[in-house]
Amino acid sequence: MFNKVILIGRLGQNAEAKTAQNNKEYVILNIATQESWKNDKGDYETRTEWHRVYAWRNLSKFAKTLQKGQLITLEGTLRYREVEDEIEGTTFKHRIAEIHAISMKRLSKIETADDPADGAGDE
Repeated sequence: MFNKVILIGRLGQNAEAKTAQNNKEYVILNIATQESWKNDKGDYETRTEWHRVYAWRNLSKFAKTLQKGQLITLEGTLRYREVEDEIEGTTFKHRIAEIHAISMKRLSKIETADDPADGAGDE
């Protein structure tokens, strides 16, 4: 059996550092990907999907160096977990999808006024 996810997308915000109950550090990243298609009228439409990515151990150290807007690629596994949300006094259970990163690479430099990112790899 096989469980593999490959994404190329942009960071929606800087990495969010966390500590698990076992005192292990990890980072949460929110990655935006886009897909485009031509509709029945011949016009292009675009949809953005947001992905929640977890990076552990040494990968979390690298993830902390990433900044909002950077283009990255990552490889990981897809996992699901049950969560509960309360809305107006009613508790709802649902499943959410998460990606646990195995590898990650920066595809664009940090954009500055003097040095705009051109999409070239810097690693």
